Amino acid sequence: MKIRTVLLAVAAVSTLSTAAFAADLNPHDINHPSSREQMSAACETLQSQYDSVIEGQMNAPKATKAEGLHAQGVDACNSNNSDIGVQKLQRALRELGVKPAA
Repeated sequence: MKIRTVLLAVAAVSTLSTAAFAADLNPHDINHPSSREQMSAACETLQSQYDSVIEGQMNAPKATKAEGLHAQGVDACNSNNSDIGVQKLQRALRELGVKPAA
């Protein structure tokens, strides 16, 4: 049941993210958007995705590491270092076994 909830949350975040669907299929462009607006949108998308996923995995073995990466990512995004923030948030999601939406 928890996996189904997590999958539904990830699907909802993905559908709400216009950047995820509007981006070109080139992996370089998706992982490293060039404009400040795209990076800011990626930060928001990844933060929302993380928030929806972490609730069901607080007791996961890698949850502590993921939480640290998430905190670093949020700090970087809030400090106008979106490129680093996106990387940290992506790593946090991967630690939880989730594919990042942005």
